[in-house]
Amino acid sequence: MSETFLPERPITSGRSWFHFERVTEASLPLVARLAESIWWQCYPPIIGAEQVHYMLGRGYALPALREQRRGGTRFFLLRAGPRPIGFLAWRPESGEAFLDKLYLEPSFHRLGLGQLMLGEVARQAKAAGMAAVTLRVNRHNRPAIRAYARCGFQIQASDCKPIGAGFVMDDYLMRQRLDRLLC
Repeated sequence: MSETFLPERPITSGRSWFHFERVTEASLPLVARLAESIWWQCYPPIIGAEQVHYMLGRGYALPALREQRRGGTRFFLLRAGPRPIGFLAWRPESGEAFLDKLYLEPSFHRLGLGQLMLGEVARQAKAAGMAAVTLRVNRHNRPAIRAYARCGFQIQASDCKPIGAGFVMDDYLMRQRLDRLLC
């Protein structure tokens, strides 16, 4: 699958210390390490340690990340200077951008960087001709749901689906048209 890569883009308007960087094959281990750190800090209270362990192995081990990237998922790191502090991943799906991953180190929460990341997804999706962004968010992840709602995302449906080993993803499906995005 051919992929158009957007160049690294420094963030302006007072946030020049932060910039996005396209994830290459060589930088996928950074994504895996960030996922490991962020998930263990954020998700055990929501889904439990056993499911965190399972989901990290299922979706964030290097072979899984490589397969996702080969399948058309576009990964980008968010850096604070040279330090990677978060990442996002999205892919085209039925004429819309599906935001598969958006994670930020907890020490950088509440600084507007999640909105900055959503704005970057919107910029890239618009450039790729998409009309909306859809995503899944755990129904019990109230801070993330609030953050998405602040950018205009609305809950479209609930979806509880088995993912193996007796675990389920108990999510809201959220969507926002790009011409109405508030971030």
